[in-house]
Amino acid sequence: MRRGIFLLLLVALVLLGVFLLWPKPARGAGTLYFLNWADYIPEELVKKFEAETGAKVVLDTFESPEAMLAKLKAGADQEFSLVVAPDYYVLQMAREGLLAPLDKGRLANLKNLDPFFQNPPYDPGLQYSVPYLWGTTGLAYREDLVRGPVDSYAVFFDPGRQVGPFLLLDEMRETIGAALKYLGYSVNTTDPAALEKAKELLIAAKGRSVGFAGGVEALNRILAGDAALSLAYSGDVLQARQEDERLRYAIPKEGGTLWTDAMVVLKRGPAQELAYRFIDFLLAPENAAALAEYTRYATPVAAAIPLLPQEIRQDPVVFPPEEVRAKLEYLKDLGPEIALFDRVWTEVKAR
Repeated sequence: MRRGIFLLLLVALVLLGVFLLWPKPARGAGTLYFLNWADYIPEELVKKFEAETGAKVVLDTFESPEAMLAKLKAGADQEFSLVVAPDYYVLQMAREGLLAPLDKGRLANLKNLDPFFQNPPYDPGLQYSVPYLWGTTGLAYREDLVRGPVDSYAVFFDPGRQVGPFLLLDEMRETIGAALKYLGYSVNTTDPAALEKAKELLIAAKGRSVGFAGGVEALNRILAGDAALSLAYSGDVLQARQEDERLRYAIPKEGGTLWTDAMVVLKRGPAQELAYRFIDFLLAPENAAALAEYTRYATPVAAAIPLLPQEIRQDPVVFPPEEVRAKLEYLKDLGPEIALFDRVWTEVKAR
């Protein structure tokens, strides 16, 4: 009997020792499922977060906001915890029940944001989102493939001023917005007559174009010489320009769009604590600077700007001067009236 007790005690002590010596997972270990634009975060930054937290980040990507929203509404909102969404989608996603209100108490680094981005027009008071990066949408072109100035949307919409084969950006609000700007309207107008004019302009341009393409595909095709120009996002152009110095970027004289991509936490997503830790991680100045340097987009984290290389801080494509910013508009959340844009886009794509 005593021997039995002794053996039991010995086994218990061995098991206790194994438990005490066994490597423990880092606090917060788990898996963060992250949905983002393609090639929009450096792998080194993801690995740094994983090393600090013991967590694993599983990244999935999308090519258009419409595809992202459709994916989430089809049930993927239960699969992902964190999404990078265009600014004008934030309130729409909130209305459709996809987003959890932001718990700012979990974000110690929120104070690092530039004051403007602490109360942005697309999400006043940051009720649902945290800025990720910001940039502009303008004209990307290969200077050796165009035969004339590239400074106006006329390169798409006026046959007499077409300077080379062009692609249309496969992004509804940006492309319809370009047509509206060319016609002298706001990119956010919901005037049916203005939208009808934009539709006819786009249908005519489609007939002269070499097709539609997402942002990354459009630049790859310009680099390959399949097209000379397209609408494009500023940072994508600067990244691609590292491969080919002939690539150029210009804000049209009619103006353009200024946008912010924002991080949002999905209401039904798993591992929400990890989502908040990752957001806070990206708001740390050194991490925000690494993100901006990799993507060549502007950071909303004011404390990160002094950490950027001088060539980025002083690049007018990354940080446009005030006289250029004065001509830029945010794409606004249009509520139910977005159906007007959906109708135009459907007709343009179908013709």
